[in-house]
This record gives sequence, structure tokens and C-alpha cells, in this order.
Amino acid sequence: MSHPPQLQHAQRPPAQPAYILRGHAAHVHAVRFLRHNSRLLTGDADGWVVLWNVATKRAVAVWRAHDGAILGFGTWAEDKLVT
Repeated sequence: MSHPPQLQHAQRPPAQPAYILRGHAAHVHAVRFLRHNSRLLTGDADGWVVLWNVATKRAVAVWRAHDGAILGFGTWAEDKLVT
């Protein structure tokens, strides 16, 4: 009986971020791409939502959606959002 080959994860260095988006004071719990991946929506533990332009890496809009944490996003139609 043969044994499965061992995974060689230790030989690879840890992944490094290409860019860090800075706009939340609290931990981010929700992330969703929109508009054919041209926008990124992020939501944090304090209820803040940030809409990012992926190309420029800048916030397009910021608003407080809830008093509690944003745990996920849902969308319908072209421009409707549920948090």
C-alpha cells in the first residue's frame, strides 16, 4: 500500500499583499466585488461600509450602515445592497 505524497507547503514563503486598502478602523468581516470586479465593497465590525474603486485603490463612498457588525452583503438589481 502506497502512502500519499507529503505536501511541501513549508518550502514556499508566505503570501504578501499586493496592496493594502486603508479605510476601516475596525476588523473587516465582509467583502464583495461588484460591477464586473471594478468595485470592492467592505464592511467592518463597527457597522461601516466602504465602496472602493479597484483601479485607483481609493474609497468612492463611506457610510455607517448599522450600529453592529457587517457580516455579509447581498445584492439585487443593478444598484441595490443588503447588509
